Amino acid sequence: MPEADLADCLSEEERVLLGEALSALRRERGAAWNAACDRAEALGKRRPSLRQYGIGEITRLARRFDTKALHWTQR
Repeated sequence: MPEADLADCLSEEERVLLGEALSALRRERGAAWNAACDRAEALGKRRPSLRQYGIGEITRLARRFDTKALHWTQR
């Protein structure tokens, strides 16, 4: 089933639940990325790529399902 069709098939309650789950996942991944950046800085190494943590994909999905919080720090 294409992604556009999946979004249309969800109830409002399912959209809210999915939005909350995606927001929680963004927060967790963002916190993990921040910790990895702090560790890299302490060791004098390059920061890890944000792409490795999938935050862009999570944000894209959150937008697809019309969630309100579009940044991982938002609740």
